[in-house]
Amino acid sequence: MPADFGAAGMPRLRDTQGRSYSYLRLSLTDRCDLACVYCMPPGGEDDHAMRAELLSTDEVVRLVRLFAQSGIRRVRFTGGEPLVRKDVVEIVARVSELANVDELVMTTNATRLATLAKPLRDAGLHGVNISIDSFDASTFARMTRGGELAQVLRGLDAALDVGLEVKLNAVVLRGENDQQLVEIVERAWALGATPRFIELMPIGEGSALVGKHHVPMAEMVHTLGGLVEGARVGVAGAGPARYMTKIGDARRRVGFITAMTESFCDSCNRVRVTVNGNLRSCFATTRGVSLCDAMRRGDEDRQVSWAIHDALAAKDDTHHFLDPQRLDHRDVGMSLIGG
Repeated sequence: MPADFGAAGMPRLRDTQGRSYSYLRLSLTDRCDLACVYCMPPGGEDDHAMRAELLSTDEVVRLVRLFAQSGIRRVRFTGGEPLVRKDVVEIVARVSELANVDELVMTTNATRLATLAKPLRDAGLHGVNISIDSFDASTFARMTRGGELAQVLRGLDAALDVGLEVKLNAVVLRGENDQQLVEIVERAWALGATPRFIELMPIGEGSALVGKHHVPMAEMVHTLGGLVEGARVGVAGAGPARYMTKIGDARRRVGFITAMTESFCDSCNRVRVTVNGNLRSCFATTRGVSLCDAMRRGDEDRQVSWAIHDALAAKDDTHHFLDPQRLDHRDVGMSLIGG
């Protein structure tokens, strides 16, 4: 079979710009037990998806299988907080058994990871990205609107103990945690985790914060000083992060996700499915194709697969964050599409 075809005779996912797609991010729920200032309004979202609107376990597994047949090799479950789903371990177990899925990972706030890390690892999960914007308890509580740092640290320790690969994600906000970057890096390295800093994006709640609180990567690098001086800059991994890695010590690296100042759209390899089964070709859009509707009206696998291909073929060449004429990203719910 030609190299540009995946399993079941389906072509590999490509768009009109020639970008190929190997990485699926799928949101399992829009609910979360925290309400981070850049993600959710105080008290959380008012308009949650109804249970009947959520993808079922079988639908999640079916979609991942169809994506894998078109070249997807890496799957990340997101939310909301994916661990609030009662069937999350079953979903991980069933997806991990699918052919062609080489890596299965998850983004989590770790509040429930202390008890779930081992079951998830046993089910086939390879790694977790833990959202932890500060190692200072008061800053953490303020940025998460009441989160308990100690609870998250217990989850982080549990993930490391069972052998999950751990990356720590921190969204950097001026006036909140921007002077704590050195501490975050040193604590992460001491634990054996990889720290990653994310530029604030004008999505959902972040759209009201980005003007005053945005910190560009260049400023982050300056703040880190000697921790990254002489580091080699490159891309390591399947996602959008660029890493600065100390020469001769691959364990001492820092990742940066820089959608605002250094766009990575030209090398995008990711496709997203929202909690209610809409395929979003880009994080910064409200436009989507309902794969859930296609499955529930009885479309065959091949019809659903071609709907995926058609949606990606229409993908824009960039995210339009900085285009004043394209502001639909302000209406994007981060917990719906998966942060």
